[in-house]
Amino acid sequence: MRPTHFIKAAVAALLSHVAFAASAQVPTVNIEETCSIAATAMVQLMGSSTVDNDREICLGSERGARATLVKDWGTYSGEDRSRCVQTGVYLPSYVEWLTCLEMERDVRKMRIDQPNPRAPVTLPRVYAKPLW
Repeated sequence: MRPTHFIKAAVAALLSHVAFAASAQVPTVNIEETCSIAATAMVQLMGSSTVDNDREICLGSERGARATLVKDWGTYSGEDRSRCVQTGVYLPSYVEWLTCLEMERDVRKMRIDQPNPRAPVTLPRVYAKPLW
């Protein structure tokens, strides 16, 4: 193979990879609807502050989760993305998708670190920090 053919083949392969990566994006969901319905339900169930306040908190969490998904999208396996990212469910949520993807990744890492599947697993301590 002549050097120019090799370079052309390499460039073609790179461009096809970039095109595929660009098309594999985080799906868009209507977080306005999700948060409005969730906030109304929370006020009815818990008697929390106001619908508008709960809705804004939800929107902040969803926006933060989406930003993290966009930033880390390429690090999640296709299998995990297809299992966790369900756009057709009632009230799809970026927070739920991110949680699922992180759990899948962390369980896989624990299994690698502790390859005996029958051995007890100690879960890491989780420190909650708000996304907003």
